Amino acid sequence: MAEERVEEKINWPLWILLAVIVNVLANLAQGVLGVQGQFFGCIYSMGIVSIPFTLPTLALMLPMLAFPLRFLKGRLSTTSLAALYILGLVSSMSIGNFNDAYYSWPVGSSSRVWRAIPEVRDAMSKLWWVPPESALLPTWTTGGPVDWGAWLPAMLYVFLFHFIILIMTSAQMVILRRRWIEIEKVPYPFAIAIWESVRNIHGFEEVKHRKRQFLIGVAIGLFLYLAILLRFLFPWFPDLIGYYTAQASAIGCVDGLNSPVSSTIGASLVAFMRWNIQPINYAIAYLMPLDILFTTWLLWLIFMIMAQIAHVMGYYTGFETVSGADRVLLGPYTISPNWGPPIYWSWMCVTGGMVAFIVMMLWHARDYLREVFGAIFGTSAKARAIEAREPISYRMAFIQLLIGCVLLIAFFASLQIDFVLGSILFIFGGFIYPLAEAYARGLTGAAYAQERSKWPSWPVHLIYSRHPGTYTPGWCNALIMMHRGINTASGGFNTWSVVTMHSFRVADLSGIHPKTIYQMVFVFFVIAYAITLPFRVWWPHLLGARFPNCLSGWECAMMGEGAYNYVPPAEELVGPIIAGFIITVLLSSLRARFTWWPLHPMGFLISGAAREVWTGAWTNFLVAWVLKWVTLRVGGSRAYEEYGVPVAAGVLTGFVMVAILGSILGLIRWFIPF
Repeated sequence: MAEERVEEKINWPLWILLAVIVNVLANLAQGVLGVQGQFFGCIYSMGIVSIPFTLPTLALMLPMLAFPLRFLKGRLSTTSLAALYILGLVSSMSIGNFNDAYYSWPVGSSSRVWRAIPEVRDAMSKLWWVPPESALLPTWTTGGPVDWGAWLPAMLYVFLFHFIILIMTSAQMVILRRRWIEIEKVPYPFAIAIWESVRNIHGFEEVKHRKRQFLIGVAIGLFLYLAILLRFLFPWFPDLIGYYTAQASAIGCVDGLNSPVSSTIGASLVAFMRWNIQPINYAIAYLMPLDILFTTWLLWLIFMIMAQIAHVMGYYTGFETVSGADRVLLGPYTISPNWGPPIYWSWMCVTGGMVAFIVMMLWHARDYLREVFGAIFGTSAKARAIEAREPISYRMAFIQLLIGCVLLIAFFASLQIDFVLGSILFIFGGFIYPLAEAYARGLTGAAYAQERSKWPSWPVHLIYSRHPGTYTPGWCNALIMMHRGINTASGGFNTWSVVTMHSFRVADLSGIHPKTIYQMVFVFFVIAYAITLPFRVWWPHLLGARFPNCLSGWECAMMGEGAYNYVPPAEELVGPIIAGFIITVLLSSLRARFTWWPLHPMGFLISGAAREVWTGAWTNFLVAWVLKWVTLRVGGSRAYEEYGVPVAAGVLTGFVMVAILGSILGLIRWFIPF
């Protein structure tokens, strides 16, 4: 929306108080739920749930829980509902994934320093943020009081990392906001689904005519997720939808070989590795552009055929006894159709393909960027008119970006990261990965520049083809940041570019001024981290060894010699990197030149992205494409807007309703086991 917008008046003391209350309660619940593991750690969470379509649960949960207030004072204002959405979005991302973020940073990561092999422990213990071993002893035993002085540097490390990235990447999003949101109309499927749900729940006049469709979606979501929840809690309950018969994980992943449903196919087709039956993945995928859906599943099927041909030619010997999980990501690259020779499909998609994706995005936006830089260094009336609709002026965004760059460089220097590793981390962690993830999330709702295994440090592998054999503080910290910083949506490098642009899409949908939304992101961020970090330290001390913690050292991660050398050497990577770059440039150019061209570069890229192949998301894309193609074929765009979107949003709402129920039952189960 490009119309003039008036900046809203915000009762900041009230919202700050509410943010404090929400984050305290959410962190209390997160600890109780996460420690129980399984579905309580992955799905019934106050943080983020599901992959590769990652839902910040509080973003929909808070507006939903505010529904009873309409009976006291009438419907909440649009500004208040948008504020609840942003508060939930920022809070969920700050709480994060339980395994990757909540118990890992700072306690789990510090524990792994002192449990590492001597050379890693000696190197990392010199870093300023690592607490003394004595501070960790209560978390390994029966618990005990927190030495807050010893833990302060570790908490400060996590806060500074995320805050600097927020400063730096949100400035990039401000510069690109008008291009992505107003010109390209990047959809942000999660924003569409959640805001559609909020409007239906709170009775907005403009959606009343499609209330029935929304309720149908809610009913579908309730049925599916109640069936999953009840079978999880009560083993005697029938498996109504076959979820447990397929042996699906909590996030809906099914192993092609180990599942009794697909074991025959998994043992016959080398690239039939994983498939996915997570319902909300289908709902969000349905909201993706049709050409991206088509490209993704089509190219994945072509890849499966290519892999089978390669097997006939002598590759992947013995794959019949290798699980789908090991083939697709966890095992040696030589047995993996997508990571190993002769195809290297995933390497093409996440290395050269990703760089080309950013290059072509900037190339297509060159006239826009020329206008932005004219506003940064000029004072024309046109520039001032454009900037009136922005969160901050382009000049201020540019200054903020420079400040973020300086802070990030200083942060790396404090961690003893050398020039080579620091330069790679600065370029890819500060620009390439955040831009790629934010743009991909906007187009698809799915992860792209994510997952810690194998690929994130590929630029380092071009310089150090094999592990150097020694450990320095800078090497250890740089490799940890490069891999764990993008492992999940809450990892850090990618988190705040996505949150910022997602928030701008909410502003666009709700009619709220982007400046108001931008202020909320920063205020709620500070409050959320000021609360979640002490809780992350307090829970392991309260529960001791009962709190889940990784008991291995950092050498088993990608900074370690074994894991580092688990990927192809540099001479093998060069070809896939170049090929991925060329394919993406060609697809992008053809799509820009010919309106009829059916293949979208984003579809190619996520077809082999690590998160998508790990979760078997190709099935989500295929089924969603069929449903959306039929919808558009039968009723056109009107049927999609009036029926498809509200049903998909309703499924998401049904899931969150069951997630609330599951969270309540999880809290009860903690105190009264059943």
